[in-house]
Amino acid sequence: MAAAAVAVWRGSAWTLLAAVGGVAAALGWTIRYRPGRVRRRRGPPLAFGEVLELLRRAHGAVAGWAVGPADGEIEVLAGGELSSDCRRRGSAIVQLASVDGRVHVARDPEGTYVAAGDFPYGAGLLLVGQSHSPEVAQAAGAELRRFVAGMRLAEEQVEGHRARLLGRRLARVAGGAQTLAGIARIAAELAQQLAERGAAVVLATAGEPRILAVSGSGDPRLVGQPLRSEAPVTRAMASGVPVVARRGEDVFGSGMPERRRSERAGTAYPVFDGHVVVGSLVLLGAPLEPDAPVMEQIGPLIAELGPRLAAARAVHDAEQQAIRDPLTGLANRREFERTLAQYRGEGSRPAPPATLVYVDLDRFKRLNDSLGHAAGDSALRHVARLLEAAVRDGDLVARIGGEEFAVWLPRTPLAEGLEVAERIRHSVANTTWQWSGSPYPLTTSCGVAAYPEPIGDLSNLRTSADAALYRAKQAGRNRVEMAVAGR
Repeated sequence: MAAAAVAVWRGSAWTLLAAVGGVAAALGWTIRYRPGRVRRRRGPPLAFGEVLELLRRAHGAVAGWAVGPADGEIEVLAGGELSSDCRRRGSAIVQLASVDGRVHVARDPEGTYVAAGDFPYGAGLLLVGQSHSPEVAQAAGAELRRFVAGMRLAEEQVEGHRARLLGRRLARVAGGAQTLAGIARIAAELAQQLAERGAAVVLATAGEPRILAVSGSGDPRLVGQPLRSEAPVTRAMASGVPVVARRGEDVFGSGMPERRRSERAGTAYPVFDGHVVVGSLVLLGAPLEPDAPVMEQIGPLIAELGPRLAAARAVHDAEQQAIRDPLTGLANRREFERTLAQYRGEGSRPAPPATLVYVDLDRFKRLNDSLGHAAGDSALRHVARLLEAAVRDGDLVARIGGEEFAVWLPRTPLAEGLEVAERIRHSVANTTWQWSGSPYPLTTSCGVAAYPEPIGDLSNLRTSADAALYRAKQAGRNRVEMAVAGR
């Protein structure tokens, strides 16, 4: 072991990792070497913490984290203490890497966080000093990837980790997709394979729970459907115990697409992250006995799904916060500008036609002043829903200012863009908006600019649409104006 320790300073950290890994395997993963401070939340001592500690020392890092091994999350610290914010941030970045399978590099005044993952495993280091350089971070990321691969390989050779084996299978069924919807779909497919019946995954939310995914033998129309409070699935999540649909009752409750009576039966199993219910795994068909052999596999799957679903949701929520307007739920200005900037042709080909519509809510300040800001917020949300209803999948609706919206219509020539703008104007003017039980009229003005005719340069679309919107306002509001080249 002493020879292996010297290798930290004479060779790459991976050389050391390989050496320690071989010794650890020979000793049945019972190494007790503790050059730094190693913490484990639970479970018997394994070599993962010691190898991570050696990686930390090799890179001069002040802390390291690993998630996914059967004995729980591992935290390795240098001699001194680390602030709770740093420890929480490091653990969160490693969790993120374990979900999406990418290498993450995040810099802040404390140093550089580097993490790598391969669902359900992840590992990371907090580097300091010269380790801020991209080359060092890249090298650390590569070695963390090898460390993660070593964790996976080691646990595959250890008996008694059924939940972990299911977790890895969970990650591979759908090609490793690690989005929130992807993990839900993978879990539903795996549950169908294990139980030989249709399955679905439901996400618990502050509002109405929604069906995230159904397996291949399930009804695809269920995806995205909200569940009412009286639904058996909702009751299971509220009580924290499995609920079987009563005879003739739809396990997803009323309001679902019409289905055969045999497809309505099912059992909802609540899914936990710690003590918090984060969703439900639903098995369709007649209920399974608690001691049925298949439950020996379904049980670990449910246990594994909870933390992964929660981690994927945290990533999803963080991503949405970065690109969504919190009031209306539409894309924000940053996402709108990013989308426009990415619209390019392929090779020597010019970009396809596209239309940009700027929409402004007329006399919004007067509404705010007379009815209050809460009413103004309600009016903006009302208009946002109408804008979403007026466009196709693949189009983008964004809130880019106080009462100003942008509608981006890729692959749409001017004539069709004008039709969309007129549909928006008509919809807002003729759909009743109510506040405190009383109806109030709303109207919008629209400016339309299209590429390549009449605007020959994509970079001029925003300026041209803004000028057209200004003319619509000057001409009396509640109208659509088209941009003209040079104006």
